Amino acid sequence: MSTTKIAATLYQLQQLDLELERLIAEQQALTSSLQGDSALKKLRAEHDIAQQQLHLGLQAQKEAEWALEELDRRMRMQEQRLYSGVVTNPKELYALQQEVQHLRAQQSRQEEMALEVILATESLQEIANGKAEALRQAEEKWAEINAAGMIRRDQLNVKRQELQANREQFVSDIDTTLLKRYDTLKRTKQGRAVSKVDQNSCQWCRVILTPSELQRVRVSADLQMCSNCGRILYYDR
Repeated sequence: MSTTKIAATLYQLQQLDLELERLIAEQQALTSSLQGDSALKKLRAEHDIAQQQLHLGLQAQKEAEWALEELDRRMRMQEQRLYSGVVTNPKELYALQQEVQHLRAQQSRQEEMALEVILATESLQEIANGKAEALRQAEEKWAEINAAGMIRRDQLNVKRQELQANREQFVSDIDTTLLKRYDTLKRTKQGRAVSKVDQNSCQWCRVILTPSELQRVRVSADLQMCSNCGRILYYDR
């Protein structure tokens, strides 16, 4: 591939990259605007908090119910021993009666605690449902107002995917060393690694090329760089 064709290839790659940058910038701006107004953001935050509190409430309810089930299990087991006639020693029988009474008292307290937790969780569920419904209505209203923006967002996503696929296919035919050189210049030159020669000048920095520089750009076997801005020069025949 001639030097002119290499420069042309890199220039075409740069045009793809610039279009991708433009799409990404538009996507970011659109995404920011589609986040919604302050009222909608507030509703989302309140909804998230309500969901977190409900999650904690449900976990506390499970733990209270598990504790009550464990007490029930222990009490049934001890009552079975107490009334089965297996324990006949008076001291052991008295101790077993005391333990059963203690477990019943614990069970009563745990039932009250579990009921309180269940009622609190039900209240949290109502609050979470209310926040979810308020958010749903607000988002539906917002979606109606911003329908055009959402359509544009989807269009940008499709276009970006197409451009990225085109770029991947395009760079597959470029020498890796050359591609690394292009990427390095792109990072250090404000995203512009290649500058077209326009009316005998570097299109980027507008410095006029000398006749010898123009000649080298046209016929040299090596890529030529602008002596002022350091970008690869591309001469369009």
